[in-house]
Amino acid sequence: MKNKVKEERQEAVEVVCPKCRETRIVYFPKESMPTCPVCKVEMIVKEVLTEGKYG
Repeated sequence: MKNKVKEERQEAVEVVCPKCRETRIVYFPKESMPTCPVCKVEMIVKEVLTEGKYG
């Protein structure tokens, strides 16, 4: 019996700072939620980026 390694799909996510509106694009679950370089506050998810993915 073969052991199958579950391959996690990475999703591009746009995150934004709730204070200064600085935006970044990160890949989940590979990366963790970033902190804003300006405000030093944890950023929040703005949008899951899916356009352009076919397959």
